[in-house]
Amino acid sequence: MTTLPWTLLEVRRTQVLEPVQRDLRTQDDRVLGVDRPTAMEAIGWGQAQFDEPAGTLAPRDRALLYAYWNQRGHLEELTAAFQQLFAKGRPTAPLIVIDLGCGPFTGGLALAGQLSSVDQFDYIGVDQSDTMRELGEQLASAADAMDGMPTIRRHWVADVLDVSWQQALGWQPVIVIVSFLLASPTLKIHRLIERLEQLLSRLSRGPTTVLYTNSPRAGPNRGFAVFRDTLLALSYQLVADDTGKVHIERRDREVRYALFHRAEQRTLEL
Repeated sequence: MTTLPWTLLEVRRTQVLEPVQRDLRTQDDRVLGVDRPTAMEAIGWGQAQFDEPAGTLAPRDRALLYAYWNQRGHLEELTAAFQQLFAKGRPTAPLIVIDLGCGPFTGGLALAGQLSSVDQFDYIGVDQSDTMRELGEQLASAADAMDGMPTIRRHWVADVLDVSWQQALGWQPVIVIVSFLLASPTLKIHRLIERLEQLLSRLSRGPTTVLYTNSPRAGPNRGFAVFRDTLLALSYQLVADDTGKVHIERRDREVRYALFHRAEQRTLEL
């Protein structure tokens, strides 16, 4: 059974749950002044234009509603995934984490919850929404203040090619998180992966792992075949590709997942 670390629950309590629940617009079954169906429409299941208002909801309201209703389930899924990835022990070298469509730091929080205060990693949060990145930094700063959390060097960008990277090209292991991103019907998958490869060429020649999670429904996975085939053409190996359940405290949560891996690149390219 997957149980979220108390540190993650505390960050969510102070930065998401309490601010929403203390808001004067939250009454009975209305959160920030709207019922749940209206909230789901406003956040578009994570695919909304969060930097724009929606009815009575300001952009920050929409981001908070997303974190309030959806983030915990995604944290549970990613926590279960990292527990399996690190089943034989924590990473022995500092990681570089690229979180595509990062939202409010969900992938970073899930990873941080599986590490300790002696660990560190670079986190590159990529999201088109300024509002989401701002909320993500708020949650990350709150995590920084918690005892036992790893050191996280954060880089927030709207596009993968916006990353300003000052470190020399090295051999650090890289984890790329692609969580619910393919649910977007307008995503240009070939272009995304091409730009990701450009970024990776500046960061590290070390081993790269791509972790994909999504809803098990067909619609959100409409682009998976193209995503998979594009990675395979770039020398990634498909390690896992299945649908399963995450056993959590409240219920079983179904999830579609895949794992890709590419070994470190030591062959010189002429």
